[in-house]
Amino acid sequence: MSDLIEFAKHVQQQLADANRQPHWEPDEAERYMAEVGARRERFEQQAARLNEIVVQPRLETLASYFANASLTKNEPAGHCSCWFGYCERFPASTKVEFAIEHDVRFEKVVVGYDASMMPLFIKFNEHDKLTLPLDEVNDAVVADWVEERLLEFLDAYLRIDRGGEDFDEEAATDPVCGMRISRSSAAASAAHLGHPYYFCSTDCQVKFSQNPTAYVQVKPM
Repeated sequence: MSDLIEFAKHVQQQLADANRQPHWEPDEAERYMAEVGARRERFEQQAARLNEIVVQPRLETLASYFANASLTKNEPAGHCSCWFGYCERFPASTKVEFAIEHDVRFEKVVVGYDASMMPLFIKFNEHDKLTLPLDEVNDAVVADWVEERLLEFLDAYLRIDRGGEDFDEEAATDPVCGMRISRSSAAASAAHLGHPYYFCSTDCQVKFSQNPTAYVQVKPM
């Protein structure tokens, strides 16, 4: 370990290097910033699209099988998360979150996965990420990776299951009022951009049909 005098010399050297004259010509810097700006715009488009047509539909599908699941609303762009509330059957507050981010130069798309469980009863994969070149993003690759993470989470979550009533595979959530209903006995149903939705009443179905985007933000693949 060096002494403080030697450390101070290193600090001074780095400060001197930082204050050197720019090595780029003005037009080079302008061109570089324009390229970064263009990549940033492409990234923002990719992030919004991946979240809407790949990540969110799969998280919604998983959540639809649990009465204690609630998708988080008003998320930042490129983020999607779901809370699984503490209940008698699943005695832990649990969150699953995906975030689509970028590297410093906007050359790569990074899909991040985070899961948390409190209290933590078991060991499971809490963090992971998928990195792809911005110009080589493949929806199928992202979809497969997201599904693998969600199935891993499901395997872990079911390990804390205390038992109780069977899962209702017919269960659905009315997107207007939030009521849990059975698909087979729903009062009404409607499709929006290729996704089916079920309603507790015709009133909810009418409200949904008049303005679907007020209740869901999903696009087809």
